[in-house]
Amino acid sequence: MKDQKNQPLISLLISAAHKFRLGKEAEGSVQFRECINLLEPMLNNSIKENEMTLFFPAMLAAQERFDWLSLADYLEFDIPSILKND
Repeated sequence: MKDQKNQPLISLLISAAHKFRLGKEAEGSVQFRECINLLEPMLNNSIKENEMTLFFPAMLAAQERFDWLSLADYLEFDIPSILKND
């Protein structure tokens, strides 16, 4: 299955989203940074690069606004969906 190589990252994205939804912003932010670190090398090699990079400004803007639920939605639904179709 294609998305198995991305499964650890998808699990980390969902875990970070759950932290944000539970009000554990500090823990969620640490995991979010780990996710970004794992996503960065993928962007140079991925055919989905343009699709995924469209979400980065929105995710960072949500984080700056302390809009944890919007950020959680990106992390739990949007980015994993792209990774599963990669």
